[in-house]
Amino acid sequence: MSKMILNLCLMLAYCMLTYAQTLQYSGPVSTSMAHVRVLDASAWATLTNVSNLATHKLVSVGAAYQLRFNLEELSSRAATFVVPTSYGTCSALLLQSGYQKSHYNRYALSYSRLFGSKVAVGFQYNYLSHYLEGADRSDAFYLALGLKVHTTEMWTIGVFIQNPEQSKIAYTNTSYALPTFFNVAVQWSAASHFMMITEFEKEIEHDLVLKTGMQFNFNNKVMVRGGLKAKPVEFTFGSGFQFGGLGIDVGFSHHQQLGLTSSAGLTYAFNHKKQIQ
Repeated sequence: MSKMILNLCLMLAYCMLTYAQTLQYSGPVSTSMAHVRVLDASAWATLTNVSNLATHKLVSVGAAYQLRFNLEELSSRAATFVVPTSYGTCSALLLQSGYQKSHYNRYALSYSRLFGSKVAVGFQYNYLSHYLEGADRSDAFYLALGLKVHTTEMWTIGVFIQNPEQSKIAYTNTSYALPTFFNVAVQWSAASHFMMITEFEKEIEHDLVLKTGMQFNFNNKVMVRGGLKAKPVEFTFGSGFQFGGLGIDVGFSHHQQLGLTSSAGLTYAFNHKKQIQ
């Protein structure tokens, strides 16, 4: 009986991993823009395509929280640290998803660099650890790669690949494949006041998903965001506020069957006033 219960717990954990966005949580900015993952230029790019960090000029830290479908068992907590250098941008991430009896910890180190003025690349090394009450801890390693290209002043394209080596997380009696994602996105920007991102996401064992997100920017102080994600359909919205070096972002998405997901985050960029001068 105990073995049967353990196997059921493992199956539940696997469902959380693949379908409840344990690896897919992309931060409050992305949540408000249809969960786009390729061209998020905020400090929360550590959760997805780190090539976006290549143009960051200030040391930044951040903390975020997501409550998926209003279930504490599916909640996520993240902390990020971004350090630009003359040789590229280094960053670190800590993400925890789940609750006391079953949770995943993701630790990531990444490096991104700008080549010329238009091409940015990024590489991330991830360590995933799963704790399940009554079972041994399970671990896995996987990579993430990203590319961003400014083709013109108005157009940007990007590519993000997660777990291209198709790593698995192993338990005592079985193992499960971690999700492998291929994302391609195009961004159109009208001056600095409006941008729209269209993204295609393909997970190996699932159908192609289309996402479209938009952002209106008011004097780089207030951002209003929205989006639509297909398969399953989710409507998203949110906003961002910038007070000097302090950034506040909130995002919400509504699943037609499962309900509301909310996300909020704080970021702080050091020496902000010095950079402006």
